[in-house]
Amino acid sequence: MSKLKAAWVGFRQPDADPWKVYERYAAIGYHGMDGDLWEMEGDRVENLKHFNDLGLEVVSSWAVRGDMKEFAADDQKIAEVIERAHFYNLDAVTMGGISVISSFNSYYGNNGTYDELMYDIEGMNAVIEKLGREGIGLMYHNHYQEFTVSYDGVSVMDYLLTDVDRRLKLKLDVGWVWVGGVDPVAFMEKAKDRIGLLHIKDFYDQEIPRHLVNQKPETRIGFTMLGTGKVDIQGCLKKGVEIGQKWAIVEQDTMRNLTMEEDLTGSFLAMKESGYVE
Repeated sequence: MSKLKAAWVGFRQPDADPWKVYERYAAIGYHGMDGDLWEMEGDRVENLKHFNDLGLEVVSSWAVRGDMKEFAADDQKIAEVIERAHFYNLDAVTMGGISVISSFNSYYGNNGTYDELMYDIEGMNAVIEKLGREGIGLMYHNHYQEFTVSYDGVSVMDYLLTDVDRRLKLKLDVGWVWVGGVDPVAFMEKAKDRIGLLHIKDFYDQEIPRHLVNQKPETRIGFTMLGTGKVDIQGCLKKGVEIGQKWAIVEQDTMRNLTMEEDLTGSFLAMKESGYVE
């Protein structure tokens, strides 16, 4: 049985030497990072070599942000994304959120309109077309709103899977799928041909995270270390192996009671103990 490799996303320690942090994460057992070194001080070639010498890979780049239609029309931004993807030998890059997750920047229930979603989809299709000419794909990272918000009886996730160019892949966050009221293992089976990467996240509460507001730290609760919450982490890892995924990317938006390194260590060990992660 082919096992998943462990990677992380986030877990930034801005006051620490990043190379020391990367070295410690590699020592825990991680093999990659969902994020790139593009903005890091120093020579990009040397930085990447140093990163690789630690046994680490750049798994993806969060290079596409903002209004998708405006982004697609900006040839300079498109060219930089393509350059960045080729530099890291990536076949796809990740975009930021769309109008449906606007409640994270305001208040619960403010999820955008149908017309805004159609605008987003038009822009996504334009970006996919331009990147596709250079062999680069686009990935979308979900939250819970794609499953709880519907227009004309159709969930936003189903709109994304049917109305967006089928070259779009999901950077599927299994924790947010669960918060959205959907069994992540069942959804992974349903969307197995559309999943580009997996974010493995756990929650100890299903309702509280729906009321998260980015600019209010006191609302950022409900997250927890893998294996200490209610998400079927072992089932998600097993399904990840079955559908041919390569990476299990640990994410936790905010710490609970552990430090970042304690959390990453415990999460890695929980995944390794499952037998599905090397």
